[in-house]
Amino acid sequence: MSSLTEMREGLHVSVSQIKCYLRCPRQYQFRYVLGAEPEFIPANLVLGSAVHEGLAAYYRSVMATGDSPEQDVCKAAFYGTLVGFRKNKLPIKDGEGIEAQGEALLKVFYETVYQDPPQVVGVEVPFTIELPDPTTGEILEEALVGALDLVVREEEKHVVGEHKTAAKKWSKDQIKNDGQLSAYKLVARKLGLGEVGLRLQVLTKTKKPKMIVENTDRTDRDEREFLETVVGVLRAIDAQVFFPIRNGMCGGCAFQRRCSST
Repeated sequence: MSSLTEMREGLHVSVSQIKCYLRCPRQYQFRYVLGAEPEFIPANLVLGSAVHEGLAAYYRSVMATGDSPEQDVCKAAFYGTLVGFRKNKLPIKDGEGIEAQGEALLKVFYETVYQDPPQVVGVEVPFTIELPDPTTGEILEEALVGALDLVVREEEKHVVGEHKTAAKKWSKDQIKNDGQLSAYKLVARKLGLGEVGLRLQVLTKTKKPKMIVENTDRTDRDEREFLETVVGVLRAIDAQVFFPIRNGMCGGCAFQRRCSST
């Protein structure tokens, strides 16, 4: 199987890129079209990425041995990722306390799963699939490229898991309308996993961190709406539609100074 880096060499789009455009087309332009250097690295990105690597290290060990590793396996991956970010010349904005917060989240995760590790069949599974226009059936030039965080086997079916860190528990609407989960359902079928279940694992960055597990699913209509969104976003990008969206999230945007002066 090709690596994710190799898959990204061709013309492609990712769920993260689609979400970025929907959040703010101007931010997408700076990041993916102009390749502008960001002003800083958001602490949420650093924490989320480092915790994500800690979880991935845990599940890789379970896949290899069938048993839970020591918690230090998670911590080592977390701190390794954190060191990489700190070596970057860009500053981490509001990065104080990342270590303590990350360790607290990993502790909650480990205490939740270590006694009953799942049957892991894939971690960070790279994928590239063709994208059909749901209206015309035409195959788009861009492939959808990414990686499935986790694939486990439960009884007679596979379950695809997605890891998130969040300020609070996701609402029912967030879970229902998240495009990434719709994409994963589509991808799983293309990869031959069948009709999979979908699971969201959210580690909340609350005063007392929690791990919240939400099982969900997607319908054919959800998958079609995801494809319609992808087609619409790609058409807007081709037409160079890059307007700014001003809201309370601007303060956390790594291109805010450049955007305000444009």
